[in-house]
Amino acid sequence: MQIDECRLKDAEEQFAPTTFLRFYQWDTPTVSLGRYQRPELGANLQYCQDNGIPVVRRPTGGRAVLHGRELTYSVVSNDRRFFPLHSLDLTYQVIARALQYGLGRLGITSQLAPGLRPTLRLSAGKAKLPCFASASRHELLVEGRKIAGSAQRRLRRSFLQHGSIPLEIDVEAMALALGVSEQLIAKTMISVSEAAGRPVSFNELAAALEEGFARLCGMGSRLRA
Repeated sequence: MQIDECRLKDAEEQFAPTTFLRFYQWDTPTVSLGRYQRPELGANLQYCQDNGIPVVRRPTGGRAVLHGRELTYSVVSNDRRFFPLHSLDLTYQVIARALQYGLGRLGITSQLAPGLRPTLRLSAGKAKLPCFASASRHELLVEGRKIAGSAQRRLRRSFLQHGSIPLEIDVEAMALALGVSEQLIAKTMISVSEAAGRPVSFNELAAALEEGFARLCGMGSRLRA
């Protein structure tokens, strides 16, 4: 995620149109907290410490996520040809459509959530809810459950959006690490493999999402790690 933040700084300083699209995985299960989230409200810190689960703070807002068997995507851009940079909401929508098209290539039908986009400091409140417990506007749902959690950070001329798309979900581990019930996790989120009805690999999902961005955003190049 430090790479994501460095790319954002690069895009902010560049006068030439610049866009980075990146997909990556995690070496070990890790909890990331939103930029303004209080650690004790985002994770079960004692459980994470006892089980060797790192807890890090990401450069974007939102609530806690346990990253495990997933694809993490990031988009950094200062390019008005691809994204309506004047509007956070419309930028989310463009990226959501690209993700939606990519999931569709795997036979997954998803819908854009109609809810409101939260303010940047929403996660500083007292509610202990993980990212996937609720869907913000333009996040993707499958059968009413969230399949992709996203967050954004905006500077004067550029933005970073990244998100977590689970390939598989360890419901027990996620509930313990985030300090919530297994029932909450099971009823609010769904993995790509469950939605597709078969195992889906990182490379297969990355290729499908890349096609989604190429089709809907006109991107012909990518950065993948």
